[in-house]
Amino acid sequence: MYPDELIPTWGVTPGKNEVNRNKWDRIDSGDVTLFSANGHIFSSGVVTVKLHNRELAEQLWGFNNAGETWEYIYFLDEIQQHQIPYLQFNQIAGYADNFIIQGFSVLTSERSERILEAFDLKSEVYLPDVSEEEYQNEVIRITAADDLDIAHSGTRRKEQPFLRRQLFKNRKHGHCGICGKMYPVNLLIAAHIKNRSKCTQEEKLDYKHIVMPMCKFGCDDLYEKGYIFIQNGAVRRNMRKMATPDLTNKLVELEGLICGHWNEGTQPYFEWHADIHNKVTI
Repeated sequence: MYPDELIPTWGVTPGKNEVNRNKWDRIDSGDVTLFSANGHIFSSGVVTVKLHNRELAEQLWGFNNAGETWEYIYFLDEIQQHQIPYLQFNQIAGYADNFIIQGFSVLTSERSERILEAFDLKSEVYLPDVSEEEYQNEVIRITAADDLDIAHSGTRRKEQPFLRRQLFKNRKHGHCGICGKMYPVNLLIAAHIKNRSKCTQEEKLDYKHIVMPMCKFGCDDLYEKGYIFIQNGAVRRNMRKMATPDLTNKLVELEGLICGHWNEGTQPYFEWHADIHNKVTI
């Protein structure tokens, strides 16, 4: 996680009546910390790990005038520099224009979402810790909404983080399941082997087999649109699809590569994909 062994570290004191500790309890891996001073937000970092360690805090920072130390600790990564005026932050978060950021606070999920989207602060490495039960409940709820044709924009917030954690496990790099090349995980997609919209609820819940990583350098699109498919564990090009000479060259590069995600559990989904795209001539 920290190959250079330099760990950005922050901590908070318990606070009066442990108010800071209660806020710290709400922090999870993947949350974003903002640092502000002199009328603007100047930096951000993504929470990787948190721990309560009074002894470590004493060694790092000593004590304040009240005899407290910053014992509620969290480690950070993906440090970024910013120049975000309070006014801009307040307007996006929904605070009064003259609101001044002070002390240690944790935003509501609604305000957090607005800020994360506005400033593109979400991490694709450090993801929220979504339990299997939470994932299952979200899939069931969304499937029910789909069946009833109910709009549910933005409600897949737990599904994608859960699937990405299953595939990448907080690693910063991963291999594309099609071309086999290694890329940063922000250039890899947790792609459904069988089109998600065609999956039954049971298939969506089969998270160990229904998704695989595909890169954004063409493999995801080529697979989704049926230019390539997986047959008996190897990449095949779809001869039924019309292709330009340049596209043909790309497909030839991929053809015959071994797909490491082919196994007994994933085979039915790969076969569905191959079958559906080889039925229609385009």
